[in-house]
Amino acid sequence: MKLEPECIGCLFNQILKAFKLFNPDISRDIIISAQKRLMNYMINNEINNLPAPILGKVAYTIVSETLGELDPYSSLKKKYNHLALQSYEEVKSFVESSKDTLYKAILVAAIANTIDFASQHRIDFISDIRNIERKNFAINDYTKFKKSLQETNELLIIGDNCGEIVFDKLLITIIKKKYPNLKIIYSVRGAPIINDITIEDAKLVGITDLVQVVEASDVPGVDIATSPEEFKKIFFKENGVILSKGQGNFECLHGTDIPHKDVYYLLQAKCSLMERIFGVKIGDLIFKKKTQRF
Repeated sequence: MKLEPECIGCLFNQILKAFKLFNPDISRDIIISAQKRLMNYMINNEINNLPAPILGKVAYTIVSETLGELDPYSSLKKKYNHLALQSYEEVKSFVESSKDTLYKAILVAAIANTIDFASQHRIDFISDIRNIERKNFAINDYTKFKKSLQETNELLIIGDNCGEIVFDKLLITIIKKKYPNLKIIYSVRGAPIINDITIEDAKLVGITDLVQVVEASDVPGVDIATSPEEFKKIFFKENGVILSKGQGNFECLHGTDIPHKDVYYLLQAKCSLMERIFGVKIGDLIFKKKTQRF
């Protein structure tokens, strides 16, 4: 998806939000200096055709360099992974006792997408999951997804955030039970970026014990061009299904030609851009099959 006007101000605000998160007393001069670095990059480079997550990497590299920390979100990622793990058995029991375990697992995985430090919304995923009966999808292509799984032998899940990954594990477990002959591959980021998942997070929550895990790009989205060849081979393999989680991955895949595959977006709308594109409200859950328009 090309950069949209709503994304420009958001990128600058993400720099401000990151500094306030890690150093509430940081000076205005440091913040403005970092924002000017991003501004200079945007002025001096052709950005019109770039997805916002590519510029997101630039913004968070500036934050990281200014703070002098390679992975400033490290402790927060661990915190949210452990918080989610503490609730795992409770949520697992709830999902397994439902009439349609696959649907509930997908719904939980969507609700958990609320854990995103780059977004502008409130994070309270434990409360949201415990009140799951009040939640449903504003856009729901679940029936199409089941049909796609029945007609394929391979599913690629493109993961997104820490904490959320714990409930991706639950979703994987349910899918494996429903479709025992289905090969499932799970992708993570190639390097730390915001609170996005890496191979270390997949190992921590146990996904590496369940399925093959591959590294993709090191941006807060799935940038095919900069992803390793192993990921590209899986991504473009014919007749598979892709489940893309989160807004950053959607922004990278929207408008991308992916022939011979069924692609599904699973995310929570977190900004006015998603409201405009999908015709939903901020906070709404989306489970949408990729079409020519999307």
